Amino acid sequence: MKKYKFSLLIFIFVFFCNGSCKEKMGEYFITIQNNSDKEIICIGLMNISVAQDSLCIKPTTKFEYEDFIYNNMIKPYSSRKIEIDMIVKEMQIYPDIVWYIGVFNRIDMDTMSCEEFKQKYPIKKEWQITLADMEAVNWTLVYTSEE
Repeated sequence: MKKYKFSLLIFIFVFFCNGSCKEKMGEYFITIQNNSDKEIICIGLMNISVAQDSLCIKPTTKFEYEDFIYNNMIKPYSSRKIEIDMIVKEMQIYPDIVWYIGVFNRIDMDTMSCEEFKQKYPIKKEWQITLADMEAVNWTLVYTSEE
């Protein structure tokens, strides 16, 4: 069961960051601005709160870890523009969909065991976003460590 949940999360991460299985790419983007002094990891789920999930999101192999960090990390005081065509198209079809984006400090992922991570579940911020919300914030989310 744990392996299934981790595989599902990896699929969602890849879906969240790449969206490569469509004909027309690059129509919709969201920018996440990291205004903190820490490297952060962003994870997106549709209609499932990241804050209530409490899974161990720590990849188990070197390849999974490198891929995960490459696709989900945002360096301190920088931003990342993420193509989200598939997510927006899904939200256009089903307007009640909520996209949850959770923020974790990378250091927590790197230093905590899976058991400790699940127990403490060190989420720092979660946005609950609808299509209207994204339009209202001009497709930009800003994270600061004081939140």
